[in-house]
Amino acid sequence: MNRSRELARFHTPNALEEFLSRDQETVKNWLKSNPVDHPDLRKYQREAIENIEKAIIDRKRNMLVAMATGTGKTFTMVNLIYRLMKSGFAKRILFLVDRRALAAQAVTALGSFEAEPGLKFDKCYEVYSQRFRREDLEEEAEFNPTILPPEYLIDPKSRDSFVYVCTIQRMRINLFGKEDMFGAASGDQDDESDAEKLDIPIHAFDVIIADECHRGYTAREESKWREVLKYFDGIRIGLTATPAAHTTTFFKEIV
Repeated sequence: MNRSRELARFHTPNALEEFLSRDQETVKNWLKSNPVDHPDLRKYQREAIENIEKAIIDRKRNMLVAMATGTGKTFTMVNLIYRLMKSGFAKRILFLVDRRALAAQAVTALGSFEAEPGLKFDKCYEVYSQRFRREDLEEEAEFNPTILPPEYLIDPKSRDSFVYVCTIQRMRINLFGKEDMFGAASGDQDDESDAEKLDIPIHAFDVIIADECHRGYTAREESKWREVLKYFDGIRIGLTATPAAHTTTFFKEIV
């Protein structure tokens, strides 16, 4: 709150009241006093989470995590998401991907993660997604996603704690409408026919995680995904296996 930054819109009075009511010192103390110790985390995954949390404590707002394909980026982020919500740092987290199949995988990962002894993540916090088609899911997948109610986007409440997983294409429509969407390189452009423009405030999400949302785009399309990420006044965490120049330029720091 005490550092100047560019905003896409003015904050609402309710948003400012919510920000001022948060006890950041308690959050920092929780993160520092509760080590990253999930037994299934590998050393490099644990270090990635620790580096992100240190950057957050140091009041960084944009960061990039570079992890090779197959090294467990999603599992790492699920652990991070749980810690950020458990500590009270974040209440509403947006997990963006560039394909519906990846969104389905992320929701499945959240639902299968044992956040606390005997409790899966989706029993501790609400997990929502967009609509999926059968072909978006892996064969034999047991999957029954919960669709995000539009009012969670339009009128976020301080009492709400949830993770929302969706494609960046869909969020682009929700923010700016269908008139200026991604081009053919985005792949899923025709799969979001049920999406519509919504009046979403910039404080709708505390943390935005973008998983490879830059790949395969033209320069014009890159500007579109940047607009989506820049819209929300939250911590932005990028995930990539291959850091590109435009990606590092946007996120500024590899943690």
